[in-house]
Amino acid sequence: MDLFSQLITAVQNDLTVGSESTLFPEETVKLAINRAYRKAGGLYRWSETEDAQKTSTQANTEYYDYPQNWRPDSVWKLSVDGVDYGDPVSFKDYLYEKENEIPSGLTYLWANQWRRYFIYPTPTTAGDYNITVWGVKVVDELVAEADVTIWSYSMSECNEAVVLEAVAILKNKAQEEQAGIFRSAQARAILDSAWRKITQEQAKYEKTQPFFDVPDLFKKGGSGGRTGNFDL
Repeated sequence: MDLFSQLITAVQNDLTVGSESTLFPEETVKLAINRAYRKAGGLYRWSETEDAQKTSTQANTEYYDYPQNWRPDSVWKLSVDGVDYGDPVSFKDYLYEKENEIPSGLTYLWANQWRRYFIYPTPTTAGDYNITVWGVKVVDELVAEADVTIWSYSMSECNEAVVLEAVAILKNKAQEEQAGIFRSAQARAILDSAWRKITQEQAKYEKTQPFFDVPDLFKKGGSGGRTGNFDL
């Protein structure tokens, strides 16, 4: 079950209706599937929704809008003219540092603010696609019968969750609330399970050693020789 057409058929089968149904016409089914898909796609920061785009600096312009289909506060990496600006700071800290003296040695500063990002120093010239940002986009609407979700062919169980959630939406429309609640809970359980598997795989790439050597300068409690380890 990977194609939009297959999702439509699955929803109709669960409702025991066909395309001729007056209560659940095909356009209503399609709308419910897309509502369920957007809901599932926004539940977690799925790897398939990570994106990168370029834009151009404008002279004396400090902040820039997000791409139209990106989620708010989702930009996690930014570079200008090939220079990595490091990790973002909170918008409050950004304003504080701008209004006060920039800390010694701090060359670049940037922050998210809902669907805008601010960069320091403010560009003084117009560039040519010299800003690159990495963020998280909203899943694309399913339109054509051959359209696929971000999970098709790789995590098709999540498509089953989309079907369950779409049926839940339509059951609620038909005032079958308990049936809708049950299916929605099933959908959430499938998506939670899929996300746990992803995070378990991602954990393999996390650093297992400390970044810094932290010597025990005072040699208390026989802890000499430990590196970056602390007793609770």
